[in-house]
Amino acid sequence: MTEGSELRGGVNVVRRHGDVVHRPASAATPTIHRLLRHVRAQGFAGAPEPLGFDADGNEVLTFLHGQVHEALPPELRTPALLDSVAVLLRRYHDATATFQTTPDDRWWLPARSPAEVICHGDAAPYNCVVRDGRAVGFIDFDAAHPGPRIWDVAYAVYRFAPLQAPSNPDSFGSPQEQGHRAARFCRAYGVSADAVLLDAVTDRLRALMDFMRDQAEQGSEAFRSHVEDGHLDLYQTDIRYIAANREALLTAFGEG
Repeated sequence: MTEGSELRGGVNVVRRHGDVVHRPASAATPTIHRLLRHVRAQGFAGAPEPLGFDADGNEVLTFLHGQVHEALPPELRTPALLDSVAVLLRRYHDATATFQTTPDDRWWLPARSPAEVICHGDAAPYNCVVRDGRAVGFIDFDAAHPGPRIWDVAYAVYRFAPLQAPSNPDSFGSPQEQGHRAARFCRAYGVSADAVLLDAVTDRLRALMDFMRDQAEQGSEAFRSHVEDGHLDLYQTDIRYIAANREALLTAFGEG
């Protein structure tokens, strides 16, 4: 994003002015800002620093320099990028483990049990800042919420391995290659790649589909557009793909 430019994301319009960005705020923004200040105080520099609000009520945050890609281009489908994302996610989770939630906290997504960490909620290439072939930060913490580590890991694996059907435009690799990449991601993070992970991926996608339907029914034009554009069908196809290739993926987990 260049200075003074506008970037239209999946839901929000983000504007950059020099080394800061202005984003639409929500009821959850004060809680998210408190979270961001906490993780930075814990030594995690891979998140924007909240700077308050502008005259129009938009949140203002520091700009993280680097490249952000909607999906992984061929030159970033590397072990180095995969490892760096996993390590970055682990460091972020560890920094959130001491975050003290309060009854007044507002989250866009519901908290999930066990609330081991504060999940990013949308750890994917389009929210990952890359420099020199390695992940250096995450952006867009709107979907952050308390939950188990595996809930975040599962979605990151779905996006970065990726565990997606060939018909998904972001997909690449055979089931064996995807399984090997998923296993590598989990090893770098420090969790097991197993049947529990696969189940978490499909559960995460079903939860996302339910959330999208709910937001569309509540009048969100962005999510209504996503539904009309076939995003629900895409996720359902990926769920069927994971089920159909379950044994191949589990075998690859063991090999990876």
